Amino acid sequence: MKKVWLDAGHGGKDPGATANGLKEKDLVLSMVKYAKSYLEANYKGVEVKLTRSTDVFYELSERANMANKYGADVFVSFHINAGGGTGFETYRYPGTAGNTLKLQQSLHNEILETMKKYGKTADRGLKQANLAVVRETRMPAVLTENLFIDRKEDVAQLKDSGFVKAVGEAHARGIAKYLGLSGGSSKQPAASAPKKGAPKQSGSSKKTFTLPGGILKVTSPLTKGTKVTQVQTALAAVYFYPDKGAKNNGIDGYYGPKTANAVKRFQSMHGLSQDGIYGPKTKTKLASALKKAGYSVN
Repeated sequence: MKKVWLDAGHGGKDPGATANGLKEKDLVLSMVKYAKSYLEANYKGVEVKLTRSTDVFYELSERANMANKYGADVFVSFHINAGGGTGFETYRYPGTAGNTLKLQQSLHNEILETMKKYGKTADRGLKQANLAVVRETRMPAVLTENLFIDRKEDVAQLKDSGFVKAVGEAHARGIAKYLGLSGGSSKQPAASAPKKGAPKQSGSSKKTFTLPGGILKVTSPLTKGTKVTQVQTALAAVYFYPDKGAKNNGIDGYYGPKTANAVKRFQSMHGLSQDGIYGPKTKTKLASALKKAGYSVN
């Protein structure tokens, strides 16, 4: 039985990094829960423990000590970055190599690959730092920094529940690959893919999307019809839901403010002017994003 310790950074009186209406402690707690559920549902011979499953605070040394007493085979600490940068990075204790480096490489590659399915993600590299939780743990230990809470491009992803779920599950796959767990694979199986039109992994059966030409924007009365539905469906497939709270992901055939906001989020992630108007440049970027996600496009 392999033992995995997942550490959600901060908690309780310590919110971690905060910006744009988000708190690091909340995001990472969701991620570790997704990682735990994914490991337990898809792999055999693994037991998973969490530093915290609620909004409570533990000192750094306590976190390491809990994992040490448990006899964990791996320790992974989840964090969200801040400070004006952008992208994803991982840390191990300075001078460590061997299994610790292998764990870092497995996590880094799996998480980064997943993040890139949601848009451009800067690879900040596999780093080393004298951090308490990777210094004081006695097993291979890695700390992940999952985008920047104070960078608008990163925040667009961090506010996407589908993205948060996928990143948590990517941690699980990286751990499983390192430990050589059976009963799963290094790729996300379709059975546990994020809901609401998630992109399919390469090798899966492809769905074909039709992207209309021309220009679509908010008008009075609202523009409606098949073309709008096609755009909404495509946006939902790459996780920029027109309306997360609405039936059918907000795919209603009307080009209203919520659909325009979804287009703006997509445009922000792909370096376009954020005008909320679906036009030729947005169509080109949307087609590219769908193809990268494993879909076919007409």
